[in-house]
Amino acid sequence: MFRLLILLLLFGYSSLAWAAPQLVIEKSDYNFGDLMQGEKVEYVFRFRNAGDEVLQVSNVRTSCGCTAALLSATRIAPGDMGELRTTFDSGRFKGTIHKTITMETNDPLHPRVSFGLTGNVKVELLSEPDRISWGQVKADEPLIAKVILKNLGKNSINLLGTSATTTSLSGTLSGSVLMPGKEVELKIEGSFPEGKKRLSGYVIIATDYPKAPQIRIPVSARLGK
Repeated sequence: MFRLLILLLLFGYSSLAWAAPQLVIEKSDYNFGDLMQGEKVEYVFRFRNAGDEVLQVSNVRTSCGCTAALLSATRIAPGDMGELRTTFDSGRFKGTIHKTITMETNDPLHPRVSFGLTGNVKVELLSEPDRISWGQVKADEPLIAKVILKNLGKNSINLLGTSATTTSLSGTLSGSVLMPGKEVELKIEGSFPEGKKRLSGYVIIATDYPKAPQIRIPVSARLGK
C-alpha cells in the first residue's frame, strides 16, 4: 500500500512538472503576391495551444508602422485556437517587401516567435531615381539633381506642388499634370544648413492620386574638406 502511494505521488509530481503550454502555428509566413502601391492586404495567422496549461501571449511587435497586428486573445486555453490578424499598408513602398511580426509566449520551447509578410508592390507612379545622395561634396559645389516622375498607369495624375522637410531643400516641377505614359521632371536643389556639415531631408510632391497622395524623395549630402 505504501509503495502504491509513493508511485501515485511520483506520477502526480511528474505530471505537474511536465505540464506546459505548447504553441503550434499553422503557417508562419504569407506571400501576398503582387499588390498595387496604396492598397492594403490583410492576413490572419492562426495558432493552437496543444499543451495542458494556458498559453499566454504578449508583446506583439511589428517591424514598422506600415503593419498592424491584433491578437484575438492573450490567453489561449489548452486545445483552443488563437489568431493574429495583420494588415499591411503599401502606400509608401515599392518592389520586394518583407515585414515581420513577433510575439512572446510562455511556451518554454517557443518563448519568442515570428511571422512574415512578403510580396511585391507594383507602382503606377514611379520616380527615378527614388533617392538623391550627393555623398561628400566641396563647400562651393552646387547641389542640384533631377528626378523623373513617370506615370505607368492609365489615368492622368495632377501634381499639386512640392514641399520639403527642411528649408535647405527645394523642389521645382516642369509640369503640373502627368499624363499616362508621360514624364515630368523634378529639379531638386539643396544647401547646407548654416554651421552644419550634413544635409538630410525629404522633398515631397503632393498628388491627387489616391493610392500615392505623396511622393517622398530622400536627399542627403555631407561636406568634405
